[in-house]
Amino acid sequence: MSNEKENSIVDLERARARLRSRQGRASAESLSTELDEIRDLLDGGLSTEARTRLNVVLSAARNQPESLAQARCYLSIALEMQGHFHESLDAVSMYEDSRLREKLETSLNVKLRIQMALAANYNGDHPKAIALLNATLREVGEEGASAGSLYAALARVYRTISEYPIARDYSTRALESYRQTGDWRGLAEAYFGLATANVHEGNYEIALENFNQAINLIGDRPATYMLGRIYANMAGACWFLRRPQDGIKFLEKAIHYYERTDHKASAAEGYNNLGINLVLVGQWDRAQQALERALSIVTEIDDRGTELPMILDSLGDLLMLRGDLNSAQNYLERAVFLASEKNNNWYCCQAHRTLGRCYLAMNESGLANDQTMKALDLAELIGDRQAICESLLLLTEASLLSGHADEAAASLERVTELITDSQTDLLLAGEAQRLHGLLKMAHGDAFSAAQHFGRSVSIFDLLGDRYRSARAHFELARAYAVTQPEQVAEHLSHATNMFRELGAKLDLQKAEETFASLDRSVAVDSRRSETIAQLLTLRLAEAVASRELLLHELAAVIRQETKAKRIVIVEPNAEAQRVVIAHGCDRTEGEWLAEGFAVAREDAARRAFARKHDVAVIALEPSNAPPATLLISPSNRADLPGALTLRPFLRIVELGLDLCALREHTRTARATDDETASAGASLMPGFIHSSPAMTRLVEEVHKIRSSDVTVLVTGESGTGKELVARAIHALSSRRDKVFVPFNCTAVPKELTEGYLFGYRRGAFTGAVKDSEGVIRTAGGGTLFLDEIGDLPIDVQPKILRFLQEGEIQPLGDQRPSKVDVRIIAATNTDLEEMVEQGKFREDLYYRLNVIRLRVPPLRERRSEIPTIINYYVNHYSAKFGRHDIQMTPQAIDLLMVADWPGNVRQLCNEVQRVIARSEDGTVITPEELSSEFRRMGAPSAPAGSVMSITGAGSSISVPLQNVTLAEALAEVERRMISDALRKHNGNISRAARELGLTRRGLYLKLDRLEMTASA
Repeated sequence: MSNEKENSIVDLERARARLRSRQGRASAESLSTELDEIRDLLDGGLSTEARTRLNVVLSAARNQPESLAQARCYLSIALEMQGHFHESLDAVSMYEDSRLREKLETSLNVKLRIQMALAANYNGDHPKAIALLNATLREVGEEGASAGSLYAALARVYRTISEYPIARDYSTRALESYRQTGDWRGLAEAYFGLATANVHEGNYEIALENFNQAINLIGDRPATYMLGRIYANMAGACWFLRRPQDGIKFLEKAIHYYERTDHKASAAEGYNNLGINLVLVGQWDRAQQALERALSIVTEIDDRGTELPMILDSLGDLLMLRGDLNSAQNYLERAVFLASEKNNNWYCCQAHRTLGRCYLAMNESGLANDQTMKALDLAELIGDRQAICESLLLLTEASLLSGHADEAAASLERVTELITDSQTDLLLAGEAQRLHGLLKMAHGDAFSAAQHFGRSVSIFDLLGDRYRSARAHFELARAYAVTQPEQVAEHLSHATNMFRELGAKLDLQKAEETFASLDRSVAVDSRRSETIAQLLTLRLAEAVASRELLLHELAAVIRQETKAKRIVIVEPNAEAQRVVIAHGCDRTEGEWLAEGFAVAREDAARRAFARKHDVAVIALEPSNAPPATLLISPSNRADLPGALTLRPFLRIVELGLDLCALREHTRTARATDDETASAGASLMPGFIHSSPAMTRLVEEVHKIRSSDVTVLVTGESGTGKELVARAIHALSSRRDKVFVPFNCTAVPKELTEGYLFGYRRGAFTGAVKDSEGVIRTAGGGTLFLDEIGDLPIDVQPKILRFLQEGEIQPLGDQRPSKVDVRIIAATNTDLEEMVEQGKFREDLYYRLNVIRLRVPPLRERRSEIPTIINYYVNHYSAKFGRHDIQMTPQAIDLLMVADWPGNVRQLCNEVQRVIARSEDGTVITPEELSSEFRRMGAPSAPAGSVMSITGAGSSISVPLQNVTLAEALAEVERRMISDALRKHNGNISRAARELGLTRRGLYLKLDRLEMTASA
């Protein structure tokens, strides 16, 4: 009875699942549709719902290998997105047995192997992942439809192991592959990979451009999770660029997208990073709200989760700055405990360091020292240079607080050696300068301390770090209290107001106490001119991390030493003057001065401007960097004390600006150099190559560099056969001898023999003097016989004898003569077919065909088109005297997909035409290209030879001449299927739905028409 009652209870959820399962088994098309919807869920970051629906699909697809494999692949991706890496690998591990993959279509087979590799990668088995991806790449080919996804996967693996140059290279290859298929997901992923590598290589502006391109490619598609990742990483690039306001905007967008997904941990991380940026710009109330929101989200997910120590550390840091030391200590001790429990050395190191700073604020130097030493040990263990530097800086401050100045000096010297001049180290450099100042103060050298504190003020002002800037101003005021009391009030007031705005209670209390105890008696400046000059020279020379920092330091030094009321530095910006620095006045007043200066273009007008505003106008004119202008007010403050002039220091600044410009040029040119390096630093100098086909050609050329063997170069017209021949000559032992090209079609057939072998005077009518002929002209060097297939049949035996015996007999000469010449021949015709037709001697063919090199057509090396375009843009810009000409990616993409029957020569001519018609600064868009490239989407056909079939918004032109009815119908089917697959990015289900077919029906047609889903 109880069993009957038990069986009478219906589990509606299980019933629905069984129903959906039966329906799925009955229809492969419904399974395909369901899998498409699951793919969209994964794009949207809804991995939980995706997993639920996948469980139903897995049950329904037991007897359908294709659907089952696709479902397991998506399940692995969903588990990976949720951080369940072991389960992700388990989901696809059964397909390590190749027998289970044998009957699957190639693209699905590749997808499975990629996901197996990525799952292995995220489980720490990076060598296996790389080996599996490379093996798959060898099988499917580097130019195949699946190559893009394999390259993208390799890029992900190499990013995991921090091999960013290699990852960038694979992302570039993925981009080129995806460009040929139009896969928006692949293109967006490739740009994301490029941008991520750019960030880690320090190319932050380029990274932002690539991230933006990824966003544009996604458009309005529901790729919520990827958009969240992109915006979060853009914020990271802005952090390194010291643009926290932009970073805040990007993080707010990232959080917006993450909160619409199942990935709440990512949203919590976004809130945490938002809080850190808000602390930097001084919005501490908003920062605390963001950090508390992050803590709330993480606690809901897992109150001992991986992200928790990071958030506790950020919250403890903020509470410490606000003066709530007990709460900060509690948060930080918990962060240390959880990070240690999880064996996360990086988070543990960070938390130890922040707790050490908290103990410093409590004046517990011993405890601070203990925490700092733990942080330093962990930093050295994980090899994090930044963490080592931060730990050493904290150790320096702890040693100073405990009165151990020698230990502090040793730590500071060590960290100074680690800090570089790059912009990424500016924060470290600012802290180091502040500690140098504290060390000088401890030794009673307030003059030197003021210079160090002044440097730290410039750095933190430049970075927009309001708290650290206020603290540096406070320390500078303390130094000025000894050396220049009249300057103390300004800096101390600035620090006090800033601490009050921020809510930094302990720092505010200290500043107010200092202000109250201030001795306002004016000290006599006892510094010697030589000492001042030495300190200022050192200070300016060390400020070359960036142009902005150097100009900041110049303004600060002049104002500090001359007592000028205001210093404004402007630089040209189109027709106006842009304010770079405004010291002693607000931005509005600085811009007002800049506007007045911009209007005064002539010398007389500028002198009038200077008198009117009582300013000294001093030009900075570096040799290789943009100029700038100093406006010093009042004008009588333009000289330093002690009869020192500004000119030597300005010269130092000008040299520093040149150095900054050189660094920037080197950094921005690196990406271009990477693209064109193969043209100048490869095995064949001057030969552009990066594709596998061209690389193989270059390697073959390099192998025969020490040989004099005859070479036959084949390839279509315009591929660069003569360039290959010249490269062979340039690498050979004959490089110092002459290279003589001879085109066999350039002279009449009856004169070919005379041109080649030479002739004696009177040998034929018109032979008025002896001629050496091109073979003897090339003596000791290389003769290039272009279009050898057009060599007259009656001349071919003589060329054969020359190749066999190394001797020639000029027309009219009685005796043959020896000639030492290497022969390289080239043709764009099929010599084998010509031999069969009797148009080319078989024995000559074999004599020429000792080494055969094929130059691939441009359509087989599309990946090189951007590099070739870049080369010719630069080449013809220089030739025609044009400057700053660029081509948009959209224009390049049009050139990428062209057929190029004329190959490189045609591309070269197109770029030459565009550059010749351009002005300086032109940005070449698709509209500037020839009409043939703008109309590639609608190929024309001879009138009367086609039938146009009009469908839903499109038409198909089918050739009618010399075809059967079946062939014409097959062509219609082929075109319609191809268009539908292209429209739906190769999605079989959606294409079949549009064509009015079942999924199976479409597969049958693809087989009959010998097409693939990527057609």
